[in-house]
Amino acid sequence: MIPVAPAIARLLQRPDAERRLGPFLLIEPLGRGGFAPVWLARESYGGTELRTAAVKLFALDARGPDPGGAGPSPAAALRRRGVIEEARLLCQVEHPSVVRFYALPVDEEHGVIGLAMEHVAGVSLDRTLAARGTLPVAETLALGIAIASALAAVHRAGLVHRDVKPANIVDAAGIYKLIDFGIAAADAPIGGAPAAPERARLGDLPGALARSSGAALAGILSARAGSTTAQTDALGPICGTLGYIDPVILATRAPPAPESDLYALGATLFECLTGRVPAALPTRGAAARAAGEAPALSGEILDGRARPPPLLEVAPGAPRSLARLIDALLSPDRRDRPASAEPVAIALEQIRGELAGGERALPPESVGPFRGLGRFDEADRSVYFGRRGEIAAAVEALRCRGVVALVGPSGSGKSSLARAGVLPAVGEGALGPWPPRWDRAVAEPGTDPRAAVTAALSPFVPRAAELLPEEIVAALTARVQAEERGLVLLLDQLEELATVASPGGREFTVALLCRLAEHAIPGVRVLVTARRDWLDPLLALGPLGKVLVRGSVLIEPISELTWAAVLDQALAAYGYALEDDALKEELAAELKEAASAMPLVQFALTELWDKRDTRSRKVTRAGLRAIGGIAGALERHADATLRAFAGGRPGAAEAARALLLALTTPQGTRATRARAELARGAGPAGEEALEAFERARLIVAAEGGVTLAHESLILRWERLRAWVAEAREDRLLAEELDRDAARWRGAPREAPLWRGRRLAYGEALRRRGDVRVSRGAAAFLDASRRAERRAARLAAGAVAAVVLAGAGFGAAYLREARAREAEVLAALRKEQASRELAEEQTRNVQKAQDRIDELLQELADSPTKEAVLALQEQIRRRAGAAEAAPAPRGPAAPPPPSAPAPRDAPRDPAPVAGAPPGLRVETDWAEGGAPPARPSAPPRPALDVETTW
Repeated sequence: MIPVAPAIARLLQRPDAERRLGPFLLIEPLGRGGFAPVWLARESYGGTELRTAAVKLFALDARGPDPGGAGPSPAAALRRRGVIEEARLLCQVEHPSVVRFYALPVDEEHGVIGLAMEHVAGVSLDRTLAARGTLPVAETLALGIAIASALAAVHRAGLVHRDVKPANIVDAAGIYKLIDFGIAAADAPIGGAPAAPERARLGDLPGALARSSGAALAGILSARAGSTTAQTDALGPICGTLGYIDPVILATRAPPAPESDLYALGATLFECLTGRVPAALPTRGAAARAAGEAPALSGEILDGRARPPPLLEVAPGAPRSLARLIDALLSPDRRDRPASAEPVAIALEQIRGELAGGERALPPESVGPFRGLGRFDEADRSVYFGRRGEIAAAVEALRCRGVVALVGPSGSGKSSLARAGVLPAVGEGALGPWPPRWDRAVAEPGTDPRAAVTAALSPFVPRAAELLPEEIVAALTARVQAEERGLVLLLDQLEELATVASPGGREFTVALLCRLAEHAIPGVRVLVTARRDWLDPLLALGPLGKVLVRGSVLIEPISELTWAAVLDQALAAYGYALEDDALKEELAAELKEAASAMPLVQFALTELWDKRDTRSRKVTRAGLRAIGGIAGALERHADATLRAFAGGRPGAAEAARALLLALTTPQGTRATRARAELARGAGPAGEEALEAFERARLIVAAEGGVTLAHESLILRWERLRAWVAEAREDRLLAEELDRDAARWRGAPREAPLWRGRRLAYGEALRRRGDVRVSRGAAAFLDASRRAERRAARLAAGAVAAVVLAGAGFGAAYLREARAREAEVLAALRKEQASRELAEEQTRNVQKAQDRIDELLQELADSPTKEAVLALQEQIRRRAGAAEAAPAPRGPAAPPPPSAPAPRDAPRDPAPVAGAPPGLRVETDWAEGGAPPARPSAPPRPALDVETTW
């Protein structure tokens, strides 16, 4: 017995009521994993029990305290990090055959940490084998598919289980579960690892040691190895159980790897079919076999020096294909084993399909294993490969939920998975033993989801079309109880609820789904598929959002590795193969580039199948070249179909465009239309276009009419994608027009008509003809135009009435305005006349001034007294004439200042007789002398002349 760490021992020795780790009360032991025991526990909070769990216990101080201090040792810190890291990785694994991780409780004071996981109630495989000896081939295949699929999910998360064996596989009501994770944290070597020996050689081990496991293997192998003690001691602690441990680990101390889990899986399947592990030596004597004595283990097989015996030697009745696969898993060289767990699951599924024989006959070779742009249906289940993990996940979700949604990107294969994978599995009883039989119903929402759903349910619920959602649920429940027949309803392409469904049908369908999701009714299940990019509009549909979130199973396109395996198995199902290994590598490279575009790959493989060489039963390189490769096959085919149909004929290309656009929505999804409606809308060549694209498999029949073969045509065919983008705005306007027209037809007085710019856009749409406007929409536009014209006439009449009513007031106002205008004009004319008179007087004064200046100049130039006297007389006469003239109107100008007298001249202040006011002439001549010299300064503008004799 392997001793437990002191910290764990102290925890387990407490009284029952105190044996607690965080919220988990440890009840009883379940098993061991090296130094880490597993206990059944109850999780409770505040006295309320939440659930049971399996808690794996680890000691943080298993390797002792830190010798250099009082704190935890480096070993304890490393162990803590290991447990936490494994818990983090386990949280990323979502698979129905993998035990679920719950929590990581820690007791710092006592140095114990736990890994709380789902407690799986069921029967372990080792107990089943102990009671029955072996398993039938069908059960072995089901078990192998489940565990291989689980290991694929575990390995993708970066984990290695390290101890796959029958004791860690539990049959939980028909679902096989892989349990007891946490081996890495429990048993991984701590500290520096010594160099690996060249090879450890083991001797045969007695049967009593056949189930030894964990770190104790180091001592066992040291005692039994054929090498020196120093070499075997270097092996150190080894993870796993003898008989299932990878020989590479035992021989070279190589770290565990995903290939190690595959070896353990092969050993488990070998034991299921033969009753013993591959390394077991035959039991000597019937008495020993009857007593159940465990066989001894071959050291040469354990350390890889010898291969295990071929499966067919031990179990001659096993299928040859299954024997080849198990022999490959048990190869001592990791390079000879399958590359990963995923192709193992696919291969096992293929073998199960082959063994079904007449129950699942292959489709005719002319149809082949691929479906182009079409989907796989239940009849194609025998050639539907590569989705075992997703099928198991969906089935697991359907076990506990009434409504489950397969959610994934467009082209991820949701419909095929539901129709060819999940529905047949449910029909075969994958959900459990009751009810013993299941019926299947399939519907697509379309424009009237209520009619679609009730039509699908009508064979099982009489008068379903007349019932309310709650009445349909009650009828389904009663049917299960009365007939012991379950019903699973597939509602495919649920996004149509948000794209094309009528409001009434949408509300009915949402109500029905929510009713069925409230409680998982035994025998009633609903499976829906939905595009991931339309999840937000679906989540906005009231309570349906919560239903979808709780029951979603995410679906992704299959990987390039899976595509390669699917191709091999699909060809092998019909006895075909690839031309050579070089072609296989070439196809693998192309598949790697296009793997996420599943419809494109599926279409290309269909085209490649059509180009196969039937005489040599080979798929050739010439065929791959002929289709334009994987990536170009779909677009090449679509363009070729369009060119062949159009052929230069007038109107043919336009008809094809109108036809293809009618089969899409403005949002870029597929739409279903009636044939007659399509032919009318596409014009005279519409019917021919429809037939041409149907022959090319680009358009297929659907419930209620026809539709595009797949949405990948919208995404991958450049020409159609461009057409959809170009017409998007016009088509959205046409949709709005149709909606408003429908409201107007239902309630003409309440629904508003279009007007103004909106009406102009609608009429422009009708005139262009790029997007077809329905008759109802055209009538709505006509009514809107008539209403706008009436409104315009009423507005014009109102304006005229206002003008007439104000005419009298306007005339009076006009007369008054004109009178005021006349007064203003008269005042302006009077003011103008006064201004002109003043200007005339100013000119006269200026002329007089100019003449005086001339006279003064002449006076200054006169040398005689007589001339001066004559000039004076002349001035008097002119001054008298000026005085007799009338004075100008307006204020008088101020008198000009007097001119200064000549220096040193005596003045006579007496004015000259007869001189006018303001005018004085002075002379200052000496007796008998000459006149004074001419002044140098120019005369001032004012005139002041004085003479003195």
